Amino acid sequence: MRTTKTKILWLGVAAAAVLAMMLPAGAQAQTKPPIKIAHTGPMSGILATTGKLQSLAVDLGVADVNAKGGINGSKLEVVRYDDGLKPDEGVLRVRDAMAANAICIIGPISGTQWETVAPLLNQLKFPGFNINANKPGINKRPWAFRLAVPDDTGAPEGLAEFIKLHPKMKNIVVMGDVREASGKAAVGIWQELAKKNGLKVVDVVNFTSGQSDFSPIAIKVKEDKPDGILLSMLAPDAVRLARELQVQGVKVPILGNSLIWPGTLPQTLSETVGQDAALWYTTGYSTNDWSTGNAEMYKSFVKRWSAEVLEVPGMAKFTPPNVANSALGYDVVLLIAQIMKDEGIDGNTPVAEARQKMMEGMMKVKEFTAINAYKIRDTGDGYVPNHALHIDPTRKEWVRSE
Repeated sequence: MRTTKTKILWLGVAAAAVLAMMLPAGAQAQTKPPIKIAHTGPMSGILATTGKLQSLAVDLGVADVNAKGGINGSKLEVVRYDDGLKPDEGVLRVRDAMAANAICIIGPISGTQWETVAPLLNQLKFPGFNINANKPGINKRPWAFRLAVPDDTGAPEGLAEFIKLHPKMKNIVVMGDVREASGKAAVGIWQELAKKNGLKVVDVVNFTSGQSDFSPIAIKVKEDKPDGILLSMLAPDAVRLARELQVQGVKVPILGNSLIWPGTLPQTLSETVGQDAALWYTTGYSTNDWSTGNAEMYKSFVKRWSAEVLEVPGMAKFTPPNVANSALGYDVVLLIAQIMKDEGIDGNTPVAEARQKMMEGMMKVKEFTAINAYKIRDTGDGYVPNHALHIDPTRKEWVRSE
């Protein structure tokens, strides 16, 4: 009787093996458990729009990875969290993601959050990827990886182009959001860069994010009579500032660091101040028409992502959608997938082992090309050449300044 049962068991195993070989790759992927990755961002609060735009890009990346058979026979599965852009919530979402057995986490996004989270990731031995924070020096290897370009490289390149476009600038006002880590750091960076480029800083104006009344600030800037403004602020604040500057008749070119690049600033500012929106520039490295990586991949992404955005309730008014750095949400998923494939991770890999392999793979990445082409610095920060992008009020888009 035992012999018969043994034969039946082995026949069943053999049949299952033959069946597995006959199944297409996509069907075989269903036989392995999924691989969980987490994504946290501001799905509510002052930057909810940015968080939603980014989440759509992440989801497109996951869908494309899974459509090609997943990772070593397993599909990717996203566990999503809302951290409201709050530092303490960012920490909690990291711990939630670990408890949910995610192999890694994308986010949180802000410099204030990442400055706190990056050391924690190393303490917890939990791989994390940042795609937004731009304060220099806050990434901590080996468990933290920042694909975003920090201001120590992005700001100098953007300013160099900005000066070429406005060669008569001499007197500059520097403005910054001192509540947000990236904003506060950029105030010092802009002052240093201005002096290096022969610009005179006639005033430094600080404020806090979410400030409701920018009229006193606009009046102060008018009194300073600058030829240009260098600033670091979140997009919702930029809209309020632009309105007050227009009221005061201040019409000078304005260069912001990449804090104003994502979201819906070009559309909103074009509606709010009309042609004065053309005075606004940002440091960045892609528009709806152009990126530094695979052109065909980018064209396809922009089309599909834009269609997804317009299906979100309340987003149709922000037409056309501006990709900006939302594209990093797509790229980071493809990078994560490539690392997992190379390191032999699948849904059956024990969680602790998978995280260790993930970290080891992160340390090996020197270059990566998808929508954009990145070089990875020794600090674990991404690098893409930055440009001074400006708003075209007619198109309501960021465009590359020539």
